[in-house]
Amino acid sequence: MLFATVLVLALVFFVTQWMWSKRANLPPGPRALPLIGHFHLLGRIPQISLYHLSKKFGPLMYLRLGSVPLIVISSPAMAREFLKTHDAAFAHRPPKVAVYSYKTISFSEGEYHKNLRRMCSMELFTARRVTSFTKIIRDELWDLTAELTNASKADQPVALRGKLRALSFNVMTRILMNKTFFGSKASGGGGQEARDFLETIDEVLAAVGAFAIEDYFPSIGWLDRSIARRCRRAYGKMDAFLENVLDEQRPGEIPDFVEMTKARVNGPDQIQTLKALLMDLLIAGSETSSTTTEWAMAELLHNPEWIEKLQQEIEIVVGRDRMVEESDLAKLELVNAVIKETFRLHPPLGLLVPHTSPEPRLVAGFEIPAKATVLINAYAIGRDSQAWPNDPDKFKPGRFVGSNINVYGHDFELLPFGSGKRGCPGLPLGLRNVQLVLSNLIHGFDWRFPEDTRKLSLDSGPGLVDTVADAVVAHVSRRLQQCAFDTLAA
Repeated sequence: MLFATVLVLALVFFVTQWMWSKRANLPPGPRALPLIGHFHLLGRIPQISLYHLSKKFGPLMYLRLGSVPLIVISSPAMAREFLKTHDAAFAHRPPKVAVYSYKTISFSEGEYHKNLRRMCSMELFTARRVTSFTKIIRDELWDLTAELTNASKADQPVALRGKLRALSFNVMTRILMNKTFFGSKASGGGGQEARDFLETIDEVLAAVGAFAIEDYFPSIGWLDRSIARRCRRAYGKMDAFLENVLDEQRPGEIPDFVEMTKARVNGPDQIQTLKALLMDLLIAGSETSSTTTEWAMAELLHNPEWIEKLQQEIEIVVGRDRMVEESDLAKLELVNAVIKETFRLHPPLGLLVPHTSPEPRLVAGFEIPAKATVLINAYAIGRDSQAWPNDPDKFKPGRFVGSNINVYGHDFELLPFGSGKRGCPGLPLGLRNVQLVLSNLIHGFDWRFPEDTRKLSLDSGPGLVDTVADAVVAHVSRRLQQCAFDTLAA
């Protein structure tokens, strides 16, 4: 009896939705199936499936996932409409079962969200403080170059992903809590605590990216709570890690983010807010930077002529007696072109964090339903043939030489960090991390695929963060004398 009642209610709801959609002036889209809508059109990697659908139905596309209307944006012009013209209206987030907390920067709302962004932009990620964080990145690079030098001497191939994740994770934990978990300066349990936390991050990202019935069929969400259980397990591990962090004393030269936040966030939810912020910044700050650097190395290994070009440029600007410093970065046009091209082809989030509006809106002449999930497909925008007419699917960093297009959210052709009220506040630090790490890896070492292995593919792996499906493994040879590497620790 209960099942029959639920089925009747669901059918009434979906028939009503179908009849309304026929009357409304919705954006174009493919024909939907009863009940499930367009789920059958989403492949293993949704941003790629949506990109191919947009070629047929256009840059503003309407889909339905269960009971949830979905608006997909696939061109710079349409991204501008939602992220600039109608930015305030669509600066909300749709509810998700797998959200850790609505106190994070990513998912908070209203004045609370404004205060968090203000704290990040005016306290944590100012130009002065990002410059001070550069010393941390250089310290971690010194450790990494020592590992790569040992691999070079032993003639052993290097698996880059783990090393890049460790570096980015150390940078963020040193900034946020004055602790180091990997490498020669690791504190605590020799890195085991951090390895456990990285596994927890992987669990969280897998859970957030998984299909949850309740997100798309709220009336029957009780039929499957497996995603909620997975999230509770992963978030329980994360809470234990973060609570240990908050219980410790952290004296140091760099002002402590935890203490800074405590001074500005009061009330009974202070600890939960701190944990939410720490989790948000740790994941966003470490995963995206390491992933982008690995993608850049993967593309360069497939295009070795560009490794030579970068090395020649860096030698002209820097020489061979020291490593790349912050003051050099603005002069390295080719290095920055490679980074922009990597962001274009492989944005860390192929689908930016979803937007929504609580009220119906009229955009570009089409009706956008209230509470529709709006997805900005950064993967598709980076391949838009009108914005990028010269082989948009190919790695061609030269397209950015002499170009004023940048990643700061003002040029809608390139949106790896989003734009507007929901743009990533950690952009300055994330970009600096990628610039310093990539330029020094290329300056300090020669890179090639191991002779006994095939070239790795450049396919994307499944998951919330766009990772290289085949983790990069490369043969490395040191180019510079040890005295040059020592300048990183100076």
